[in-house]
This record gives sequence, C-alpha cells and structure tokens, in this order.
Amino acid sequence: MPDPVIVSAGFVMSGPLAFGEKALTEVALLAGIGPIHPDIGEQRVLLEDTFVEAGKDLVTADLRLTLTTDMEHFTTVVQGTGKFLPTAFDRRLKPFRDGDTLGLVVRDGEGVVSTLAIRLYRFSVTTLADHLATLSLFYANPAEQMVRGERLIIEGQAEFIASTVEDSAIYVGGFWIRSDYRGRASNLSYFMPLMVRALGAARWGRHPSFSLMKRWITDPRRSDRVGAPDVYDRITWIRPHVREDQDLVLMMTPPKNVFERVENYLSGSKRLWVGDKDPNGPDGYTSASGT
Repeated sequence: MPDPVIVSAGFVMSGPLAFGEKALTEVALLAGIGPIHPDIGEQRVLLEDTFVEAGKDLVTADLRLTLTTDMEHFTTVVQGTGKFLPTAFDRRLKPFRDGDTLGLVVRDGEGVVSTLAIRLYRFSVTTLADHLATLSLFYANPAEQMVRGERLIIEGQAEFIASTVEDSAIYVGGFWIRSDYRGRASNLSYFMPLMVRALGAARWGRHPSFSLMKRWITDPRRSDRVGAPDVYDRITWIRPHVREDQDLVLMMTPPKNVFERVENYLSGSKRLWVGDKDPNGPDGYTSASGT
C-alpha cells in the first residue's frame, strides 16, 4: 500500500485513510482531506485554501496535525492525555458507519498537544433533543449500556434548539489542549474547532454541528477565544463514572458560520499562532475542554 498522496488542488487522496485500512492509522492534514463534498459548491475553494494555509501555519508553529478514522487508535491517544472521550466515538457502544468519524491530533516535539473529533449523525424520524434526553446519542441501547445512575436532562433553550435538529448533524467532542498551549500561549482553542468543522463540511457537506460544553463557554471573554459560538441553556449530564462538570450548555454552529470563520482565517484576522503574544488582537484566556 503506497503512502497517502496529494494530487493537485482537488485533494485527491490515496492510502489507508481513504479506504478504511489500518496499515497507517494517521495521515497528515493535506493527505487526509479527500475530495470536497459536492454540496459545498463554489465555496470549495475557501476550504481548499484554508487547509493549505493551515498547513503552512502549522509548520511555522512547529506543530504537526494528523487525521485518523481509526477511532480505537484515537481513543488510545486521548486516554494518554487523561481526557474523557464520549462513547459517541466508541463503535462497540454506539456503532457508526465507516467514514462517519474523524479524529484530529496535534503534536509537537514533546508529544500530543491537542485532540478533537467529529461524528456525523443521521436522526431520521427523531431529533437531536430525543437522542440527548434518552442518551441514545451515546449508547445503542441506553438501558443496558449506560452506567448505573447516569442520566441526562435537557431543558430550556437547549431543548428547544435541539428539537429543531431533525435531519443530520455533526457532533464535536474529545476537545483537549495541553496546559502549556492554553490561554495566552496559543489560539489552538480557536484553530481546532475551526479546522474540525471545515473538515466536516469537506467530508459530509453542509450540516449544523453541536457540542456539549462546560459553562465557562458562556463567559464572553472566554467565548471569544473559541469563536463566540451560539450556546443554549441547559443540560445536566450526571455521570458517576466521569470526573467532569455535570452542568453543561448546548453549543450549536450553523453551516454558514463555518464559511464565515474560514473567510476570517484566510483574511489573516484569525490565523494560528503560538507564543506569548497574540498577533491577531488583545490577549484572552480559555482552558479549552469540552465533552
């Protein structure tokens, strides 16, 4: 099996990530993009340019971004950071089709710097609110598979918005940034969500994306660091087996926002940076961590 290759601006890929083989579990950013989904239309150029420029910025920052569709491998990487990875990415507990998940891993010379993953959901006759309230977003058979005492309560604005998502959507989870790259040390908290949503659009077309986030995201100063997403109260996820906050909010990103953010990136106003000073604007702070 040859190594993955990139052919022209169309991002045509060959190799294990394209065909589901595991001989090579991670591939470099540009080698792992594949053909842009036809639903994107003329805006494919925005995505292609963003991936190329992001690759350059990563080299300048002395970072490496790789992609993987092998979620068992990705789970091992995330576990090595101490971060909890939702069971949405566990094929045994919540099966998914080949090609419906993607994991991102950023490394420097010392090891893993950041992780983030996406999964495409198709809700058919149900809604996102139904999947959350019953925990079927995370388990194929919640009554048998969930941990004793586990439950999720969705109410208020979060329930209203989630009940409108009834076709398909992209779940974003497993977000982690190493402590020495948080806050004023980098803007990976902005770069990683931008990249993962751009990659989701490139692979699967135009879909809303969502995350369950800790309440710090509602702080305007912190929210700006991750792109000022739309957040809705409130979700309570009681997980006796996970040492994470149970008080959460629903974060939603409509498809049009993906392209607004990549345009900002290409304009130079939100480029990736690593160091003590943010060249794009005033310093801020966030300890990036979702669910």
